[in-house]
Amino acid sequence: MKRVYILTALFLSACLQEIPAGWTPQPTAEVLSTEVVTATPQIVPTPILPSPTPYVEYPPASTLPAGPITMIAIGDSLTQGDGDETGRGYPARVLDMVNTIRPNSSITNFGQSGWNSDALINGDQGVLGQLERTIAEVQIANEQGRGSVVFMWIGSNDLWYLYEYGGDVTDDAEALDIQHFSTNLDVILTSLRGSGAQVIIALLDDQSRRPVALQGEAFTSITVDELNRMSVQVQRYNEVITKKADQYGALIVDFYSTDIFTNPATLYDDGNHPNQAGYDLIAQKWYEALSLILE
Repeated sequence: MKRVYILTALFLSACLQEIPAGWTPQPTAEVLSTEVVTATPQIVPTPILPSPTPYVEYPPASTLPAGPITMIAIGDSLTQGDGDETGRGYPARVLDMVNTIRPNSSITNFGQSGWNSDALINGDQGVLGQLERTIAEVQIANEQGRGSVVFMWIGSNDLWYLYEYGGDVTDDAEALDIQHFSTNLDVILTSLRGSGAQVIIALLDDQSRRPVALQGEAFTSITVDELNRMSVQVQRYNEVITKKADQYGALIVDFYSTDIFTNPATLYDDGNHPNQAGYDLIAQKWYEALSLILE
């Protein structure tokens, strides 16, 4: 099974964000309490991150200190906000709700369309990984005496790419994929919790049931049999996510049990991403989990 996904495959992905030719890094935007900072990708050498530490249990999620909080959203197109014609996605909506009880809070959205858990850690196409940038934001929050929380939603593209570009996917290939995804979660969660951030992590929906998958409009190489295998594999992903959330003291948001990605009322025209109504529901679910540590 391929574990390194070729760059051309990512460009063929329906949800990949292109980096313009000749693009150069821009100065870091000032974090404002009334708006979302959509982080500009920074082109730098790919960082080399350490292997996961031995098994360690972290304490349960704890209440964030009083005052404004720093929030960071990491993930793929669902975090970036693809399909939302307002351009706000769920992070801006969560910020609005948080600021009603924690004024002057901020959120930075590092979501990047087309990225999987490998790219989140190591970056892609010369763009710095979200994990390293997130740790830097958390460290700034620590220095300011602000509580920090990270919203983590990753894995959809890991699944898409496994079945689209992984050749003939066997039981052994799926087992290796689960092991790889689990290791990536260890790297991410060890870094986030070790930095002092609270973490909320999402259970994935069954994307084999999304209209874009059923109609074969995006990942055209995925067969019906592979869609059925994907439906089982996402359950394994969610078992790993649940286990890791328990180990690292992270809270969970459950998108597996919702119909957001199958209900036409909450789906964008592409049959893959939420629309404005869908992101309203998504933001509410993130906020409900966050509220457990806001009191």
